[in-house]
Amino acid sequence: MKTRLRTNNPRLLQLFDRHALAFLNKQPDGDSFANRVNKILVDQLREDSPGIEFVADHFSMSVRSLQMKLKAEGTSYQKLLNNIRKDLAIAYLQERKVSKGEIAHLLGFSEISVFSRTFKKWTGKSPSEFQAEIVYA
Repeated sequence: MKTRLRTNNPRLLQLFDRHALAFLNKQPDGDSFANRVNKILVDQLREDSPGIEFVADHFSMSVRSLQMKLKAEGTSYQKLLNNIRKDLAIAYLQERKVSKGEIAHLLGFSEISVFSRTFKKWTGKSPSEFQAEIVYA
């Protein structure tokens, strides 16, 4: 992984690296194209919100070719990105040391409200509701 995060906060950098590595380690074995894209997405999230054009350029292919290759594996760029963001968001929320603003920033969301709405779509719960369930579980 690269050594830069969109913030100069070493605590957030360490947190991101730990959870990103855990996410990558839980991926199914094998060298599927989707797994290779996941690695690029996680690495790029460390720098900025990854765009599909960046990923396509990385593999020296057009956006359409990237989409077709992922579709052949039963997934899409957006599904992969959302899965990474969801998994990392859950891990960060379980930490309880990270603010929702920091989580939104780490995951490439423009605002906390966008992160909160998206998290609710993923889980059926707001980030605060999710954290409250952890406390009382």
